[in-house]
Amino acid sequence: MAARLILRGCRLLAASASFQPLPPTTLSECVRSCQVAPSSLPKASLHTSSLCSLADSLPEPIGDTHKDLLCLLKSAESVDDILAIATSRHMDGNKSSMVICEIANREVQYKQEVLKDQRFQDLLKAADTQIHGMYNINLIKLLKSLHRLGMDRKDQILQSLETEVLWRLRKLNMGNLAQLSSYLTPADNSIAKGSLQQELMKQVELRWTEIKEPRTVVALLFRLGHMSKTLTEHLEDKVLEFADQFTPEQTRKIILAFAAQGRRSLPVLRVLSFHLWQHQPQLSPSVILSLLSSYAKLTFCHTQMVDRMTKDIIPRLPELTSLEISSLTRSLSLLKFSNVPLCEAITQACLERSESFSTSQLCYIILNFANLNFHPKEEFFSLIHQRVIPEMDSLRFNLQLDLVLSLCILSHVTTPFLQRVLEPQFYSKILEETSQKSRSHCWKLLQINCTAQLECPDYPGPLLPRDVLQSLARKAKSLDLSELRKSVQDVLKVIYPAPEPCRFNTPNVYGWQLDCELVLDSEYNALPVKDFEAPYCLQSEGTQPLPQGARRLVVVCRDFSFFHVRSKDLLGAFVMNRRHLQAAGFLVVEVPYYEWQELHSEWLKQSYLKDQIKKAVAEDMAR
Repeated sequence: MAARLILRGCRLLAASASFQPLPPTTLSECVRSCQVAPSSLPKASLHTSSLCSLADSLPEPIGDTHKDLLCLLKSAESVDDILAIATSRHMDGNKSSMVICEIANREVQYKQEVLKDQRFQDLLKAADTQIHGMYNINLIKLLKSLHRLGMDRKDQILQSLETEVLWRLRKLNMGNLAQLSSYLTPADNSIAKGSLQQELMKQVELRWTEIKEPRTVVALLFRLGHMSKTLTEHLEDKVLEFADQFTPEQTRKIILAFAAQGRRSLPVLRVLSFHLWQHQPQLSPSVILSLLSSYAKLTFCHTQMVDRMTKDIIPRLPELTSLEISSLTRSLSLLKFSNVPLCEAITQACLERSESFSTSQLCYIILNFANLNFHPKEEFFSLIHQRVIPEMDSLRFNLQLDLVLSLCILSHVTTPFLQRVLEPQFYSKILEETSQKSRSHCWKLLQINCTAQLECPDYPGPLLPRDVLQSLARKAKSLDLSELRKSVQDVLKVIYPAPEPCRFNTPNVYGWQLDCELVLDSEYNALPVKDFEAPYCLQSEGTQPLPQGARRLVVVCRDFSFFHVRSKDLLGAFVMNRRHLQAAGFLVVEVPYYEWQELHSEWLKQSYLKDQIKKAVAEDMAR
């Protein structure tokens, strides 16, 4: 009964100021209902936190005068007109905060002059003197407005407002706390480390179960999630609860927040992507670009959602800037997701608006096309050669190397590009490198030299000298073996148990990792591979030529990362790898991960490898 009386009192206080006395009959009915009420009530109903939360949830009234003032402020054309309206009326704390907020919402060119204006100072004094009577939401909006106007954080009025908010924190609902977080997060270090910031985090971490609105979850996750791992975990539960209620813009903010934190929460990403794919209408280009970029940063690809976004962005491609198109291509490349109509549309956009694209943007687009093994029109390569060759010296060292390798992957490299990276002045920088990227640079330079040697018969030179090839190969050597490669090599050792019939992980001048080399005679018998000459090896031990009818095979493992997402198509670099090995005279035996993982016994694995080797020899004999 006490809870009912308090509830009724709260409603009466929140109602209009006009009070009509109750008639005697109604009063007697209230007394009679109190007498027949049971004496024992559940203790939970009298809990103080429940009563406080009930009071906080009640709407804060705005009188008719406040509404009239708000209409006048909205109709004002300039900041001076707003201040003139304020001086013509009696201003209390709430009205002063409304005026200041309206000023902050306008595009103020001379903020310091506005802050020093006497009329504005009078509004600040009115808000400061009546600060205890201000509504919670008005108090928070006033703080945000003063921050937007550039008021000094050491100002006495601003500090007074922050102190008042600190005292009220426990009475603020979660919506108010979310509003307050937008004021504190962009603050400088002195404020961010202060008591107000700490208390806000404590309140949100303790009361996160009170969140009732999706927008509150988005605001707290976007502004405070990076400050507390525990809070982020709690907010993830709320995201799962409201997953079907988020708008596309709210979903975008949530995934952006995860990407900024590097937090790859698969359950949340899958649920949000599913509801976005199932229930939302066509997405705007800004949302699509943000989602694709975040997916790429988190290495997460919801195939149906990405496919839908790539289809939705094609008709909107003319609306995108050159930077956005370059970013879109990069996201698709990182996701390893190829959409041929979209790539063709990007190629056409580059040709039609070539002047709006910078040279570096065109280079990055061709890099991403090469990774996806997408071959654009010949006109696009003509544009690349026309724009890039004169500006080659102005490009960064890394970009020059990647560009030439991409043209090698797409089989459109020309002599000027090859000569640029194979000259001593260029490769000497790679030999002197000691950074973590030096190994990757060595691999790329070896592969470019391999292209010039094996796929460009008209290339006049220069090529990398033998001693440089050996230095680069030793520097690029990797001892890391994937589980697939280890397993395949173990099975091959069982199939060919004779003394050293195979050679594993051979360092070579081609820049490719050879998982296993074999020399088979015409009867499929393995010959000792080290007895025969191998000019591609850094240190060839054998001197005998291959016998008549013998064939040199190489077993190459294709891991999951070598393919397009949810596809059996190889990425561009590994398609070039196949071409190079075939041009070097090898019979290539490929072992893709999706076939190997279906083999659940050693006998099946041995039979599979034997069949693949016999199949490669049979195809060569048929040719």
